[in-house]
Amino acid sequence: MGPSPPLVHPTTNHRRNKRHIQQTLLLHFLLLLLIWFDQTRPTVPSLADRARKASQAIITRVERNPNAPDFSTVGNRSRPRRSSFSEGVSELAKEVEAALRGESKPDVVSGRGPKRDVEVPPQYEKEWTPPKGKQLYTGPPLPLGFEPPPGYVLPPPKSNKEPREPPKGKDVLPLLAPKLNASEPVIAQLAKTIDSLAAFVQANPSALDSAQGVLSTAQIDLEKLGERLESAKAEERKKLEKKLDEQAKEYEDKLLGLEMESREKLDKQEEDWKGVFEEERRKIVAAYRQKLEKELETQGEIINQRLKEEVMAQGIELQRRWIREIKVRVEAERAGRLAKLDSLSTSLKKLERTTADNASYLDQNIRIHGLLSALRATVRQALQGDERRGFRDELRVPDEGVEPRADLTEWFTTSVAPAVRKAALVPDTSAGVLSHLASSVFSALRPAPAPSLASSGNDVLSRIARAEYYLSLKDLDSATRRLTNSRLAEAIGQGLAGGG
Repeated sequence: MGPSPPLVHPTTNHRRNKRHIQQTLLLHFLLLLLIWFDQTRPTVPSLADRARKASQAIITRVERNPNAPDFSTVGNRSRPRRSSFSEGVSELAKEVEAALRGESKPDVVSGRGPKRDVEVPPQYEKEWTPPKGKQLYTGPPLPLGFEPPPGYVLPPPKSNKEPREPPKGKDVLPLLAPKLNASEPVIAQLAKTIDSLAAFVQANPSALDSAQGVLSTAQIDLEKLGERLESAKAEERKKLEKKLDEQAKEYEDKLLGLEMESREKLDKQEEDWKGVFEEERRKIVAAYRQKLEKELETQGEIINQRLKEEVMAQGIELQRRWIREIKVRVEAERAGRLAKLDSLSTSLKKLERTTADNASYLDQNIRIHGLLSALRATVRQALQGDERRGFRDELRVPDEGVEPRADLTEWFTTSVAPAVRKAALVPDTSAGVLSHLASSVFSALRPAPAPSLASSGNDVLSRIARAEYYLSLKDLDSATRRLTNSRLAEAIGQGLAGGG
């Protein structure tokens, strides 16, 4: 057999269970109160959860507290109150306690009556099967009124086949346990003890007469004690309710204060976190911006390098293509030019032969042309002249030749035309030095007309402009005709004389 389980007084177990139930009910009441406060204050969404968690934590700590207080001394503390009972009940209770502790008081017992036998614990059936989840108690016999520890059960007592019937015609003592209210375990236990004493007195007829009055008095005292306990319970309940209301108000104020404080802390912490978040965000943005700029710069350099390489490659390819095309074109041009040079050399040879053939004809034509020019000049001087003069100069023309058209045009433009413009304003008669000076000054201030046919006047400057226009067209004959005028011839003569 294993070690016997410890003995626990049933009253102590009951008190512990009652105390635990009261604490649990109190905590549930506080939880309901906090939930009601939470429902009346919808602005705090997490109050019910906080209260529920707190109550669950408290209930867990109450259920699992290994250092639970010992309520076994509650009965000892309440024993001095029995002095308010009647004298017979007090003595009887003392005898019962002494009997339960195993103490012998022969003088007290002998003074009250004959010696009584001590009641032996009942015999239990050993072959009885315990219910599921329970174990059969196999320890030492339990004293009168004691129960096995939790988890253990006692088998039912053996039934007496011949129950002893009470003698007829005698007074039967009343039982107190059924009449009293069993709401208080202490009173119920005391009533059971008195009933056990009544049964003991019933078994000893000699003590029946003297114990009946004592038991009646004990019954009355127990009823009064129960009433006093009920009134004390009501008073304690009122006090507890009042105290609970005060504690609820106090806890509500504390919760409100803590809530406001926590809200202020949360707001302050939120502001701090916002500031830190903004600062970190700015730092991260600046870092990423700098990183992106570096990446963009690096990518730009890489792209520019690639573009340069591609441009260089394309330039090289274009140069190669252009070189090939130029080579092809040069070869084609060379072939064409060579062909042209061949044709030109052939034509040049033909031209050389033609030039050699025409050289004699040209020399002969030049001599004939000079002779004709001299003849014309001689005829003009001889037939058309107004005065007699020699024509030796004209006879030198065949020897010296005639001025070319380009020289004649340049001589007229640079020498003859400016001199004629300076003498254009000289009057026909009474022309003196001052007239020539005035004509030179005014001709310098007067703009010269451009060489064209638009100047249709008959003045000297218009005729010179028309002559310059025909000279620019290489029409020497028309230019000479525009100058064949007596007034213009005089102006030219004066201009040449003044220029000379």
